[in-house]
Amino acid sequence: MNTVDVFDWIRETLRPSACTSDEFIYDDMDSQSCRSLPVVYRPFDPGERWHWVDRGHILDFLFATRGEGKQLLDFGPGDGWPSVGVARFAGEVVGVDASPRRVEVCAENARRLGISNAKFVHAPAGAPLPFEDATFDGVMAASSVEQTPDPKFTLRELCRVLKPGGRLRIGYEALGAYRNGKEREIWVLGIDNRTCRLVFYDRHIDEERADQYGLTLAMSRKDVADLLRSEGRPRTYEGFTVDLLERLRPRILDARACTLRHPSGRTLAAWLTEAGFSEVIPSNGGGPFAGRLFDSLPEERRPRSLEAVEELLAPLVKIVVEMPAPLSLDPMITAVK
Repeated sequence: MNTVDVFDWIRETLRPSACTSDEFIYDDMDSQSCRSLPVVYRPFDPGERWHWVDRGHILDFLFATRGEGKQLLDFGPGDGWPSVGVARFAGEVVGVDASPRRVEVCAENARRLGISNAKFVHAPAGAPLPFEDATFDGVMAASSVEQTPDPKFTLRELCRVLKPGGRLRIGYEALGAYRNGKEREIWVLGIDNRTCRLVFYDRHIDEERADQYGLTLAMSRKDVADLLRSEGRPRTYEGFTVDLLERLRPRILDARACTLRHPSGRTLAAWLTEAGFSEVIPSNGGGPFAGRLFDSLPEERRPRSLEAVEELLAPLVKIVVEMPAPLSLDPMITAVK
């Protein structure tokens, strides 16, 4: 049974309700990062490459926005990232999210970590941001603009709340990386001990659009994994044929759909100009650089603490975020108001 049949069956048989991305998935997530974030959920380990990459990303957002000692906005902070990491260096960080659950999680993480200069507020998806014009010195957006109902409107709002000369640093999920067999995938989100959500992704790469379908099941994530294993099915998209979904239908509690725009670097650069930014700068990213630096250093030469890693990375990342990168590579982008 091919994948088109699965999507046709979901659309025609279940008639999923359209919703925004916060309703689709983020309101049901205990942790958007699966509690994997260094410092936020786990002690920083200088021997872990991923921890260096994470620290490189945080310094990237700090330096690209020129946010040291300044007031910054984190648009779509998830679990409080990069807000809580950047807050140590900024004057104040305000995180805004369309998901009330994410706002609660972010605020709790900040409280637990003793961070007093980061606060988090709710704003409904697609609504104007609850801030006056020219409020922030810088804005950080980590794979969040494409999660909104109207990314162009979102960019105009981010430009509006920036002070003249302020900088937006934006990371985004372009769809080019999903070519060659990854266009259609499935993910199983565990909601609680008795329910989970099957999330089907149907990515239209050339159209820069992703259609997502979520089926909430009266089954735990483990129940679904056990079912696939017992039938010898792959624990991937190919394991979910129309036949299996028909059998699971009595367990389906609801069906929802969410369509998102995922701009490429070139498209995003054009949108930023339309939104009112005077300069759009595609550049290299601090996260990938930190990973390459980790790889290049022999183990005995790597710093042994978070502070020492930051001391090594900071002056280098400050340079890296100003180094141009081709838009064809879908790099990080800095936009100046």
